[in-house]
Amino acid sequence: MSATAPDPVLAIDIGGTSLRLALISAEGDTIGDITRHDVRFAADGCADPGAMLGLMAPHVEAAQMRAQSELRIGISLCGNVDLLSGDAILVPNLGWRNVPFGRLVSEHFQAPVCVATDVRQAALAEAIWGAGRGVRNFAWATVGTGYGGYLFLNGRLYGGAHGFAGNFGHMTLDERKGFPCGCGRRGCFETFVAGPALARAGQAAHDAGDSAILASLAEDGIISTRAVFRAIELGDAAATQIVNDAIRLICINLGGMVNTLDIDLIVMGGGVTEAAPWFVERVNADIRAYLMTVEAQSNLRVLRESMPNAALWGAAAHVFAVEGVFPRDLLEEGLDHRVIGVE
Repeated sequence: MSATAPDPVLAIDIGGTSLRLALISAEGDTIGDITRHDVRFAADGCADPGAMLGLMAPHVEAAQMRAQSELRIGISLCGNVDLLSGDAILVPNLGWRNVPFGRLVSEHFQAPVCVATDVRQAALAEAIWGAGRGVRNFAWATVGTGYGGYLFLNGRLYGGAHGFAGNFGHMTLDERKGFPCGCGRRGCFETFVAGPALARAGQAAHDAGDSAILASLAEDGIISTRAVFRAIELGDAAATQIVNDAIRLICINLGGMVNTLDIDLIVMGGGVTEAAPWFVERVNADIRAYLMTVEAQSNLRVLRESMPNAALWGAAAHVFAVEGVFPRDLLEEGLDHRVIGVE
């Protein structure tokens, strides 16, 4: 870290349902509170970039007033992002394809911006401040509105040829009998294990009359993911089976990744993992049945994320790493990492 402490970064994490903002220092401390807003969707079902800029505006203004020099903005986005341009290439949960979001933010606020996919940002935060610190090979995995992750291999982020490596949630499980996925295909693992999948399975159990407890938790006949986990707390067999099935598929999926890459740590986050204190511990225990080597069975650790929202912290870490506050060799090899700035 440089001798002179840099200004904190305004970090913004945009998920499928919410937008969170915080000022974060190079030490990983928040300056003030984390603020949350609901993502606003237009009539066509796509998230409205202009509305997001409006939600950000008062926070940017307040951060600019605190900054000793030029305010920098780091953004975590729940989909595939071009690291160099900041364009949102494919963000299924927001209905975005090829949206130049980094440039929109930079031009609107006249500020330098770094943008990357949320799972990538989360992995970077864990490598710098969290469970991945000092670990050369690990993966970040999110189970929330979607399911996927990112890789940290040989001491640095690994994005692959296009920066999209780690999309293990979009490995196909069953394209014939599976469900449509936001990526445009059918039968991805995500459609069986993410929050909406659990709610869908809970709805099916409710509609079939298989659970009096789920029926009591329905709101206007609708079962939510939260209701499924609440039903488990109340001893419901149908809800328990739904989550057990999802955990089994996650273990098969992540176990295959461990067998392929021989990593020794998986850090998990996302709303589904937070819904029950035992969820990650179950994955840690059950995944060993799907690991090939005795070494992996013995050494693999599956841990919960180290901070309240690793993707939010990672949005700040991205800016600090691009600026050289943190070693740039933590970042993906072969890319010209830079901020998106106003011309």
